[in-house]
Amino acid sequence: MRNKNKIILLTHGGWGGGLIKSMGMLVGKTINVIDIPLMPSETLVNYISLVKESSKDVNENTLVLTDIPGGTTSNVALRLTREYPWKIISGVNALMLVEAIMHQDEDLSLNVLEKILSAGKDSQNILEIQQKTNEE
Repeated sequence: MRNKNKIILLTHGGWGGGLIKSMGMLVGKTINVIDIPLMPSETLVNYISLVKESSKDVNENTLVLTDIPGGTTSNVALRLTREYPWKIISGVNALMLVEAIMHQDEDLSLNVLEKILSAGKDSQNILEIQQKTNEE
């Protein structure tokens, strides 16, 4: 049987750990999903080493989700693609992670990556209560 794809979250301050924990309420127990937090005390060199150490056993079906496009976590992920064959999507949110978990048994094709990205984008909305008119 095929192993589930590894999902690595690279987040500032470790909020990805809370995101993973909340997945229990949404999708049940998660497997092969980890957060590698960038803490304020961490140097860039130390963080790169931490990500490398935590990224053993990665393959072309490893997905890295980062929090801020253009931020340190995303830049480190991009830098490490020279050494690791993972796929990267930035701007992670809860529904993007749910979608990634739902596709953990599939190869990370462009189609699957687009579905994961789309779930994240589609989850963003301005919510408003409709005001009643005098006629209602």
